[in-house]
Amino acid sequence: MNQKIKNILAICIGVIPVYFILIWYRLTHDEVFTIFDMLAYPLIIGGANILLIIALNKYLLKEKINNFSCGKGKWYWDILIGLILAGIYFLLMYIEQATVARILPQGKPTSQEVINLMIGLANNPFLLAIWLGPVVWIGVAVFEELGRVFFLNCLWRLSKNKYLELTAVIFVAFFWGFAHLYQGAFGIISVGIQGLVMGLYYYKYRRIWPLIISHALYDSIQVIMFVAQVT
Repeated sequence: MNQKIKNILAICIGVIPVYFILIWYRLTHDEVFTIFDMLAYPLIIGGANILLIIALNKYLLKEKINNFSCGKGKWYWDILIGLILAGIYFLLMYIEQATVARILPQGKPTSQEVINLMIGLANNPFLLAIWLGPVVWIGVAVFEELGRVFFLNCLWRLSKNKYLELTAVIFVAFFWGFAHLYQGAFGIISVGIQGLVMGLYYYKYRRIWPLIISHALYDSIQVIMFVAQVT
């Protein structure tokens, strides 16, 4: 099979289905997720998709696992850059809240379930530990960033043209933003901008761990700040 066709097939199997199913479910179901749902689903869905992407990368594309982080770098630089990127995300969030949020609606389908989750975590240290541990790191950060990097790598193998590669960065960023359609226009733009920063970093340095670390820290710090306010 042609290598380009393999990369397109890999995207169609490993990336697109899970996100379109999530979008479809959110748009067609009004029920609010329970705390158990919010803890279990990321681990089940995210964990399964991580294994699927790794399998596709190895057996369909014949790529090594280290191609997700093939750029030069050390683990301590990954941690430091992860911290810096997380700080950039918070700065962007502050700017967006002061500008875009005043113009566009943020959407409300997830507001109640997020509130319920935060209150539940604040009242149960065990659930908080699960959320800040495997859920955020595996079910959210690794799941999303591995999917992002896998998507980008597959698209980049279709053409070595620099401008098409940068176009792929923009496309993938707002594909991820569109996956948050249930949050409204603000959610799409906010997640898209954050994804653009991640994509540009990966385009330049080809290191996945700073993306995972920054994503996990960004989500974790927001949860910790909320829990600190209600306890």
